[in-house]
Amino acid sequence: MNGKSSLFDITQSCRNYIEINQRKLIGRLVDKLPDAMPWIFKTRMTITEFPEDEAGEFAPVFKKRLVPRYNKLEGSVPVISIGRRGQMHDCDKASDSAFVAMIESAKKIIRLGLQDIGPVCIPSTQIALPGCTWPHQYLDALGKVIWEKGVDVEIILSNPHSIPGGLSGTEANYGNGWSCVDVAAEIIKSIRKKYPNADDDHLRKKVQDNLRICFLRTATGNKWSDGNTKGMHAKHFIIDDTCCYIGSQNLYVCDLSEWGVVIDNGTATGKMKREYWDPLWKHSYTGKDVNVQEVMDGLDIDRDGEDPAHATPEQLAEAAKAQSLCPSHEFCEDHD
Repeated sequence: MNGKSSLFDITQSCRNYIEINQRKLIGRLVDKLPDAMPWIFKTRMTITEFPEDEAGEFAPVFKKRLVPRYNKLEGSVPVISIGRRGQMHDCDKASDSAFVAMIESAKKIIRLGLQDIGPVCIPSTQIALPGCTWPHQYLDALGKVIWEKGVDVEIILSNPHSIPGGLSGTEANYGNGWSCVDVAAEIIKSIRKKYPNADDDHLRKKVQDNLRICFLRTATGNKWSDGNTKGMHAKHFIIDDTCCYIGSQNLYVCDLSEWGVVIDNGTATGKMKREYWDPLWKHSYTGKDVNVQEVMDGLDIDRDGEDPAHATPEQLAEAAKAQSLCPSHEFCEDHD
């Protein structure tokens, strides 16, 4: 969490948000309409009580004093639940803060198995949709630990435009279209921005020595028998082989409500690494997906989407459909 919000606080805040909106004029009006009727407003609450006319409309306020204290069981491991509330609140993205804190805590190595890290692209291009940006807060954190502490970063990504069998590209796409060179360049670019005195020779050495990025492969390569490329839906990373995250939140910018858990135990994390990461890395990493010179040549490319104010209605519609309006704002100014 971000140090200011507990799970109790978030639960209470969600309850208050629902109750306040339901009791407003629009909320009372919506309550009288059929559930399936289209509605132009973003906020729509549908509340059902059972038994009717007996149960209260809103759940009772949670009281911490009524919850029995937890006694740690033998063999149990610490699990931290983290999440975010999407567009409900602009500045309450607790797991975003947790991701940054975990990355910046690394001392030796970070391993990331991700669906993708770059934003959704205009179809058949490597141009981000209007308003869609790279996750600069995470890239900055990765760049910081690479530069300041010499941390190794290993990343496995879906192959570009990997579409699950039987679906269309608008239904599911597990690779937004970026190359491993693009990802490496965005990380190194964050170092150059934060440390303006960093010279090209030292940046090049960081790419060579500390940054390893590849596309997903199995023992049979990166394509299925039907010719489609292989993708994964994973949102998983391991810090120093002592703790890890697994959940629903992608690292590419997509402002949705998400939930996941941090496993804060070296033994449990080590087991996950051996059974999941190690064979994945063994087959995926060949050292051929990133060319150092291409990374250095790509440091001046702007890969963020253009200002939505300059986009066409068709582009805005595509952006809205692809990433829930994928807002380009990063953390709010008062984000902790």
